[in-house]
Amino acid sequence: MQISDLKEKNILLLSGGWSAEREISLKSGKAVESAFIKNQLTFTHLDLRKPEGAGEISEDFDIAFIALHGRGGEDGFIQEILESKRISYTGSNSLACKTSLNKIEAKKIWRDLLLPTPDFVEIINVGKADMKLTPHLSAEDDITALEKTFVVKPANEGSSYGISIVKPGEGNLEDAMLEASKYDSSILIEAFVPGRELTVSILGEEVFHPIHISPAGEFYDFDSKYSDMGTEYIKADLSPDKLDEIKNYAMHAFKSLGCEHWGRVDFIEDENGNFQIIEVNTVPGLTQTSLFPKAASYAGLSFDDVIMKVMQLSCK
Repeated sequence: MQISDLKEKNILLLSGGWSAEREISLKSGKAVESAFIKNQLTFTHLDLRKPEGAGEISEDFDIAFIALHGRGGEDGFIQEILESKRISYTGSNSLACKTSLNKIEAKKIWRDLLLPTPDFVEIINVGKADMKLTPHLSAEDDITALEKTFVVKPANEGSSYGISIVKPGEGNLEDAMLEASKYDSSILIEAFVPGRELTVSILGEEVFHPIHISPAGEFYDFDSKYSDMGTEYIKADLSPDKLDEIKNYAMHAFKSLGCEHWGRVDFIEDENGNFQIIEVNTVPGLTQTSLFPKAASYAGLSFDDVIMKVMQLSCK
């Protein structure tokens, strides 16, 4: 589909939402809106403030651009609504989104496929009488097998909300669990992997060159992502073989969850040069500091090029 064909479409742009990432989603929506205006597309920009509003979306739209991050936008909710109304939309389908946002379910799939991902323990119903702990470890089935340092995070949340790093003698596991449980009743306790953070963006069948994220703090938290805190984004220095390896892992991890069209896969490269898959993002941020547009620029694509390509892929 050509851009001229998109001009014939009645487009719905969705941003805002009700998740912890609402403010970031609004910024992404504004950026996409600007690209639509530059390309003379006909669209309606809707700030979806509550779940009930999704049911009121008109069936007259041809396609929706989803710029909703976190719950509501990446958990399959809005995708299911649009599917019921037979409106095409950008990005992965409802089941793939649901699986990807749930870090525990995604890691189970990767573990079954022998894709590298850190050892982990899942805990459901945190703080309740029926709380259940299930180890997913390659060694002994004991939380101590997570060794000295581990990461505690909500199972279903994005933008590093509710994440804590707990070290021996520093911090408290129970406090970290309670912090994560503010965002989700299921939490993930994951082995901490020392190394550098890398992210790989995917657009259609193209896998962009990885970005090395060098955060100002200990890890790439919310402040590092969305404010000028001294975080550096560097075109990753990798040998041709390692570059092929991480790109293959990224596409395999992405497609194994049923994802398509566009997204981002986050990694840690450990101190021995081995890659560990951390998570998949089905609706990456589209702000001025977001990683996806940066990665696309390495391939010579402007922000507007990226938005139009996402639209074209989704209209096939």
